[in-house]
Amino acid sequence: MLAHQDIYVLRDQETAEFRYTPVVALLMSGLALLNQSAADTVWFSLNFILCIIMFVLLKKMLVREAALSSRETFLLYALGLLGTFRFILHNLDSGQSNILMLASMISGLYYASKKRELLGAAFFAFSIMIKYTPIIFLPYFILRRKFKLAGAIICFMGIYFLLPGVFIGMKSNLQYVKAWAPFLTQSSILDETTILDSRNQSMLSLCQRSFTPGCKKYWVDSPPMPFGSFNLNQAQVKLIFIFLAVILYGLSLLKYCKKTDKKDTPFCYYVDYGLLSVCVVLFNLNAWKPTFIFLLFPYMVICYHLIKTGFKEKLLIFLLTGSYLLNISTMYSIFGKEFTNKLYFYSPLTFSALLVFVALLRIKFSK
Repeated sequence: MLAHQDIYVLRDQETAEFRYTPVVALLMSGLALLNQSAADTVWFSLNFILCIIMFVLLKKMLVREAALSSRETFLLYALGLLGTFRFILHNLDSGQSNILMLASMISGLYYASKKRELLGAAFFAFSIMIKYTPIIFLPYFILRRKFKLAGAIICFMGIYFLLPGVFIGMKSNLQYVKAWAPFLTQSSILDETTILDSRNQSMLSLCQRSFTPGCKKYWVDSPPMPFGSFNLNQAQVKLIFIFLAVILYGLSLLKYCKKTDKKDTPFCYYVDYGLLSVCVVLFNLNAWKPTFIFLLFPYMVICYHLIKTGFKEKLLIFLLTGSYLLNISTMYSIFGKEFTNKLYFYSPLTFSALLVFVALLRIKFSK
C-alpha cells in the first residue's frame, strides 16, 4: 500500500488477497516491514494480550455493583472460556483478525458504558473498519437514544476512511476507498460454492444447504439434507434467510422493561449487546469457525446471570450446555474427521449460536 500498489486486485476467483478497508491495510503495513517470523510473533503476541483484555473488560462491565467472590470470578472466566476456547485457539493459530475486531468492539462498548462516548466510538468504529458486521449496532444505539455515541461512531468511520490519505495522498486513498466496496462483491464471498461449503456456518448457509440439493453437486459424499427435496431456488432461499434475520434482529432491537423497572439497567443493555453479537455471527455471510469467537460476549452475559441467580434457571443451563456440546461436536480429536465433516453440513455451530440467542431472550423477557 505504501508503494501505491493496487491491494484490491482479485488474483483468482477462489481466494481474495485482501478484503479490509484501507486504514486496516495501513496499520498492517507495519507488520509487512518485518520478516515473516517476526511478524507472526508480534501478531500472535498482540492477539494473546487482546484476549486477556477482552475478558477483563467484560468482567468490569458486568460486575458494577456487588463484587463477585473469588470463586464466582473464576466461574465467570472459566465458563466464558469454555464456550469460546477452541475459537480463540483457532484465531491464534490461523492469524485471523477476529480477535482484534472483537477486542475493539468490546473496548468501545466498555468505554461507552463509562460515559466516555468519544473514546468508545473510536474503538467501535475501528471494529467496523476491520469487518462491517458490527454496524448492525448503530440502529440500536439510535433507537436507545444514544445519539452522541452513534454520531461519534459515524464521524470516526469518516476519519478512518480519510486517515490513509495523510500517508499515501488523498488521491491514492480515494482510489482505494472506491475499489474497496465493489471488491467485496466481486470476490468469492457470495458464490454458491462458498455458501454451500460445510465449513461456512452462517445462517444463509444453513438455509441454502437445508432447502436445496446443491451440496451433492459439489460434494458427492455429503449427507442428505432434511428439506433438500424442496429444491428451492436461490431467491427463495434468500427470502427465508431475510425473514429469519428480520425476526432475530427485531427481537434484538425490541425494548423491553420490567414493570418494576423505572428505567433500563446497564445489564439490560448488555443482554441486548449479547443478542446483537449473535446476529453479528449469524448474519456474516462467511461465518467460518473463527467468527464464532463473537459468542464470548453473550456467553459471559449468560454465565454472569446464572452465577448471580445461583444457577436456579434450569432452562438457561440446558440451553448453555447444548450450545457448548454443539461446539465440541465439531472437534476431530473427539468424534473423528469423517463424522465431523458430515456433521458440519447440518450447521452445528449455527444452532449453537441460536441456542445462545434463545437463552438471552429468556433473560431479556423473564419476569
